[in-house]
Amino acid sequence: MSKKSSGPTNVGKQSSNSARTSKAKPKTTNSVGRKNGTTKSKTKQGTRKISSSSSSLENVQEKPAVIRGNSSSLEMPSGTSLVKPESNFFISDQLRRVSILAICSTLLFGIGVQVGKNSNGTLVDNAIDTVLETGAQELDRRVLERAAISGVLKATGDEWANYFPKSALEVLQEQNSNTFTGIGVWLTKTRSGQIKISSIQDDSPAAKSGILPGDQIVEINGTDVRGASLTSVISIIRGSTGKRIELLVTRGDKKVLASLSAKKIVARTVEASQVARGVVLLEISNFAQGTTQEVKSALQNLNYKAGVIIDLRNNPGGLIEEAVGVSELFINRGVIVSYQVNDKERVFTANNSNPIKSPVVVIVNRNTASSAEIVAGAFQDRNRGVVVGERSYGKGSVQEFVTLSDGSRIELTVALFRTPSGRAIEEFGITPDLEVTDSQVGVKALQVLGGLAALVSQK
Repeated sequence: MSKKSSGPTNVGKQSSNSARTSKAKPKTTNSVGRKNGTTKSKTKQGTRKISSSSSSLENVQEKPAVIRGNSSSLEMPSGTSLVKPESNFFISDQLRRVSILAICSTLLFGIGVQVGKNSNGTLVDNAIDTVLETGAQELDRRVLERAAISGVLKATGDEWANYFPKSALEVLQEQNSNTFTGIGVWLTKTRSGQIKISSIQDDSPAAKSGILPGDQIVEINGTDVRGASLTSVISIIRGSTGKRIELLVTRGDKKVLASLSAKKIVARTVEASQVARGVVLLEISNFAQGTTQEVKSALQNLNYKAGVIIDLRNNPGGLIEEAVGVSELFINRGVIVSYQVNDKERVFTANNSNPIKSPVVVIVNRNTASSAEIVAGAFQDRNRGVVVGERSYGKGSVQEFVTLSDGSRIELTVALFRTPSGRAIEEFGITPDLEVTDSQVGVKALQVLGGLAALVSQK
């Protein structure tokens, strides 16, 4: 099992315990009273037909004796003596026994098949079998099974639950991939079930199209995707280089239509810049594999003695380990985040003997979620930095991936995060130390850093 906070999903094609899957069962009929009154019973010698009424020897004194078979009868000529030698009575008795045994065997076989059909598999399996056998149109069993799994996940009420068929597992790899073919957006699912653009890669087709983080996708190439699964939307958007994609998004009451062309994108999760003397701005778009190393590399060639601004606006989250890794660059030791699963507590701690000591300001907004909220909460609770901006989204749950028997996966919520002080993030989010509008947050961040630097110099 792999654990994550429901993070972003790259849209593109990467360059680089179990549910029962049953085959469609044949129709089973009772062996008594079916077509032509017969059923087939296989033996080592071949296939033997057994009459449902069975072969019998009638021995009536007033009428000729008749041996009834499946399709013909052998009648004794009129006037034929019915008195039989002793050996004939012995043969008749054996035939009678064979006939009785045949009837019993047929009945037991039919009952066994029917009982087996009713007892094997779950109620869902039986329902799918029935639909496949009696439906008016030809259906694909895999499609019905996927629909059943999606229905189960929806019924749990878990808003972050997802199903990834085996054919769509590339989506999971893209989620933390740095190279992919697509339009350069990260997508998340909102609590209302809509697909939202959470972040946009710089210099990507999406960045030049006019769409913005927070836009909700309504249509893709004319197909209405409202209420569709995250996996389905990504599968429609991603594609080969040059593929044309028409996106219709909503932004409040406004609708925006964007025409994009997919291309190969080398994703960067960190953008670093020198915004003032001794002050560095780190913009982290999401927490993917390698984000911690990106931060380290970015800071090597910059002067951050007066402070670091960590901008987590529109960051939808990602890998917990990377969020902890970035926090640990600035926090020497102590709890970063924790959660509990099945009475077992999982605690992520920092242990850095040489952390960065410069003052830190963390910027958040209403689209800051999940692992990004972990970072903001850790800096706030450990008094390592000042959080400014708007209250964050409040997505504080842990998801696990469970692999099913056919190789597909389901993603389920298994726990809720807690900050170092024990605060829950889910639905509450992180309330900033200083609430600032988005238009003023840059200036305020520099002012706060100036005050923090002055305090540090006085010590």
